[in-house]
Amino acid sequence: MQFQASLLSSFRWELRMRSLRSVASALILASFALSLDVSHGQQSPNMPARDVVNWPPMNTVSNPVPDANRFLESSLQLKESQKRNILLNIQRQKDMTLETAELLKLASELKAETDHSSRNQLSVVELRKAELIEKLAKNVRSKMAEWNDIRPGGPQ
Repeated sequence: MQFQASLLSSFRWELRMRSLRSVASALILASFALSLDVSHGQQSPNMPARDVVNWPPMNTVSNPVPDANRFLESSLQLKESQKRNILLNIQRQKDMTLETAELLKLASELKAETDHSSRNQLSVVELRKAELIEKLAKNVRSKMAEWNDIRPGGPQ
């Protein structure tokens, strides 16, 4: 009974603390909004007006003005990256085709070996072939995922 009473009192204390925290945070936010004087977007009379003329000049290196050379350069870079992606995809497809053929060959060999052997036991050679099949399957899957990430539409 005493445990329930202490639990109830600690629960009440926690509720009081939560309500005090919420009231305190609301007061802080209200005072912050009043200090900024954001009512209706008007400027405070005691703050000086912003003088655009006296602003420091903008750094032209960090924010360059677009010109024909930059547009040409960016379009050439885009075309080069597209060509590189096409070549990479062709090479990746060739690699996947070779690995898939090897995967099919190993899977058919493993199936033939397991059909001739005992169903309850696998030999060391069969286990190694199974591991190699798993490794090749993971490689093919990762190459397919890479192709999905690189193509223009992106992952779908």
